[in-house]
Amino acid sequence: MWLTRFEEDLGLIFARAESILAAIAEEFGSPALNYLDKFHPLKEHRSKNYICYLLPYWLNEEIPIDSDRVHQISTANIMGMLYYHLIDETMDNPSLVSRLQLPLAQLIHSEFIKIYSELFPSSSAFWTYYDKYIGEWAVAVTYENEQDYFQVNPVRIAHRAAPVKLSVAAIMLLSGQETRIPQMEEAVDLVLLTMQMIDDWQDWEKDLIEGSYNCLLSMVQADLHLSDRRPNVEEIKQAVYVEGCLIRYSERAEKHHHSLSQIGSSFPLLYDFHAYLCGQLKEIVQQIEADRSLLQRGGLEFLLSRQLMRGK
Repeated sequence: MWLTRFEEDLGLIFARAESILAAIAEEFGSPALNYLDKFHPLKEHRSKNYICYLLPYWLNEEIPIDSDRVHQISTANIMGMLYYHLIDETMDNPSLVSRLQLPLAQLIHSEFIKIYSELFPSSSAFWTYYDKYIGEWAVAVTYENEQDYFQVNPVRIAHRAAPVKLSVAAIMLLSGQETRIPQMEEAVDLVLLTMQMIDDWQDWEKDLIEGSYNCLLSMVQADLHLSDRRPNVEEIKQAVYVEGCLIRYSERAEKHHHSLSQIGSSFPLLYDFHAYLCGQLKEIVQQIEADRSLLQRGGLEFLLSRQLMRGK
C-alpha cells in the first residue's frame, strides 16, 4: 500500500522536521512547529500532502539508495512544502498575512536548502533541476489568472507544485539514473494535475469568491462559452448537479491514469496513489449521479432515502 507501509518512516521524518524547526530562531520556533502540525499525516483532521513526503519512498522501492538519504530528501521536502504554502498564502491573501509569515518562510527555506546542500555540492546537476522547477513554479503562480491553463496548457497547473519533483532529481542522480528523470517528471506532473483537480472541486466556492484560478470553474466557463466573465454559483451548480459536468471532469483524470500506465509497472506505488485519486473523483460523481437519479424519480423518494441514510 502506498501509505500504510511507510507510516513508521513518516513518524521518523516528521520528528526530524520538528527537531529542525525547534532549533531555529527563538521567536519563530513555536509558530514553525504549529504550522508543521497542520500537515502531520499521522494525525486526524490535518491537511494531507502525501506525494510531497512519500514520493522519495515510492521511488526508493524501485531504485534503492541509502535509507538515510531517503529520509533526508523527504525531510527537505517537508521544509519545501511549508515554505511554498507560506508563500502561496501570502500571494493569495496579502491583507491577512502577519509580519511573521515571510521571515518564517525564509528561515524554513534556509533549512530546505541546507539539507539538499548536504547531499549535493554546488557543482551537482541537482541545482540545475532546482532552478528548472523553481522557474516552473514561478511562471505557474504568476500567470494562472491571465491564461486559462486547464484549457490551453494543463501542465502549468501541475507546476504550482513543481518543487515536489526535486525528489525525482535527487533519487535519480544519487542512483546514477539521470536519463530517467524526464519520464518521471512527466508522470509526477500528471499526478499533481489530478491532485489539483480534486482540490479545485473541494474549493470552487472559495476560489470563486476570492477570484483564484480553478480547474472546475474553467471547465464550466468553457462549456458555457463565457469569454468575458466567470460562471456564477447558480451556473456552476447547474453544470455539476444537472448537466453532469463532473463526469467529464473525472474522465480527464482517468485519461491521466491511462497515460501513467506506461510507468505503472516501473513505479507501482505512484500509479496506485493516482488510482486512489481517481477513485475519489469517481465516488463524488457516483454520489451526485445517485442523488440526481433519486430526484428525477421524485422528491419524496429522495427525502425518504436521505432520512434512511441518516438513521444508519
